[in-house]
Amino acid sequence: MLHTSLAQSDPSGKSAVTRTYAITNATVITKPGSELKDATVVIRDGLIVGVGQNQTIPSDAEVIDAAGLFVYPAFIDGLANTGAKRPENLPRPQNLFTPDPPNDYAGITPENSVLSQLDVTSNTIGNIRKIGFAISHTAPYGRMLPGSGSLILLKDAEHMDELVLAKDVALYAQFVGAPGAYPGNILGIMAKWRNLYRNAVQHKDHVALYAENPSGLPRPVNDRVSLAFHPVIDQSKAVMFDVSSMLDVRRAMRLQNDLGFKLMVAGVEQAWDIMDELKETGTPIFLSMDLPDAPKENKDDDKTDEVKALEAKRAEAYKTYVSQAGMLQEAGIKFGFSTKGTSNSKIKKNLMTMIENGLSEDAALAALTTNPASMLGIDNVTGTVEAGKMANVLVTTAPYFSKNSEVKMMFVDGDRHDYVVKEKKSKDASEKDAKPSQATVDNSDPIAGEWSYALITPGGEQNGKLKFTKQGEKYEGVMTFEDGTPDTDLNNINFREGVLTFDVELDAGGQAIQLVVEGKVEEKSMEGKASASFAGQSFQLDINANKDGK
Repeated sequence: MLHTSLAQSDPSGKSAVTRTYAITNATVITKPGSELKDATVVIRDGLIVGVGQNQTIPSDAEVIDAAGLFVYPAFIDGLANTGAKRPENLPRPQNLFTPDPPNDYAGITPENSVLSQLDVTSNTIGNIRKIGFAISHTAPYGRMLPGSGSLILLKDAEHMDELVLAKDVALYAQFVGAPGAYPGNILGIMAKWRNLYRNAVQHKDHVALYAENPSGLPRPVNDRVSLAFHPVIDQSKAVMFDVSSMLDVRRAMRLQNDLGFKLMVAGVEQAWDIMDELKETGTPIFLSMDLPDAPKENKDDDKTDEVKALEAKRAEAYKTYVSQAGMLQEAGIKFGFSTKGTSNSKIKKNLMTMIENGLSEDAALAALTTNPASMLGIDNVTGTVEAGKMANVLVTTAPYFSKNSEVKMMFVDGDRHDYVVKEKKSKDASEKDAKPSQATVDNSDPIAGEWSYALITPGGEQNGKLKFTKQGEKYEGVMTFEDGTPDTDLNNINFREGVLTFDVELDAGGQAIQLVVEGKVEEKSMEGKASASFAGQSFQLDINANKDGK
């Protein structure tokens, strides 16, 4: 699938004190269904150089006693915006000719690369890494055709080139139209897609003829949009369609059938009715890791038959939704996962829900490792714990899919990242420490803890929680909503001289609202402004919050 070479160099010129490690006495899951007891994994210069018992440990290795720990291949995210920074929305051009707007306003920029949006300081990289992910297929922000996604390594870096595993691996596409201009709806986007592709085919043929014999031929126009389609036309590059619904998956498949490009679909939330088509076409699919909340049952004793029928229908729909990964496994359809649009705090929980509803642990691990490695064309370098593969390794305190397992250590491209794990306490000790622990969370840091917020919007007051934690010198956070909107991670959190800033991306009917919040914190209250960007317009909202607890 990859049509570019894998990155090898370190342009920063810096290296760790040691790049050689021996993880000893571990239970090593080398790949789904394959386990080694009391094994050693030897890592040198970013590669796994030995796996198994009786391994020779290099004299310069840092030995890590992993007795009681579990080693897995680190995970691969099939589609996300991890590490990308959303560009500012373009203002609506004056005297806009809506039937034919400029390409950038229409969202037609296939010549672009996500690398132009990559931010090595983004905390989204570290946040997803500590869950177990080492590689992300990161797509650019935008509308219909934002550009090409790249495979990035989820490690700390000073320069973008250190993160790039493979550049521009797939053309990213979605059914998102231009506000108030063509193509602004599904029919327009489908028609525009066909028009762009067929124009590119003619352009490619013209370029080939001119290269063979330019005599008597006009010079081909340097059309950047058509040129971006050339590798798609010759099938050296796939199109990754971000499609959540069954209807949108079928629309993408219809375009593929009409035009003939290689197709991958990602962010899919409704796969249960298209399994026959997926199996017949062999279309690579990345399921969304976002799940709906379980429906709440009305506890009233005097429920009407209508209410009972509605509750039964909701319960059946929820069961179908959370069982679809197991259905794909049973049907023999290989799939991966996409974290796009999923709160990091829910990823492990949602995996466990899928396993409780029919997905085997081996199939879940395959969907996180070997399947995406194969579908993205990198299975020769990663996806398993084997000699010769990249040192992308996850170390956990217990079997990963057990309830209380925690990530203790991550190796990404051989770089080590350690995490603090909770100490196991007896029940009596836990109860004894409960109140002091809560007081510490509330008082030891001016930001860490839970805050009840009110966001004043034109449609009324929105309420929920801001939940902040602190890891070392960095803050992490989640925004929750009382109206049932899925939890959303906070990005770029900073607190300095009494001013708290962060940004968050919210979904508004398929279009993103970017909020940048800045507030003055005094004791346990915050008052501030949220600068919002939506559909090419910017406006400000009031936000205030109070820290919970005494």
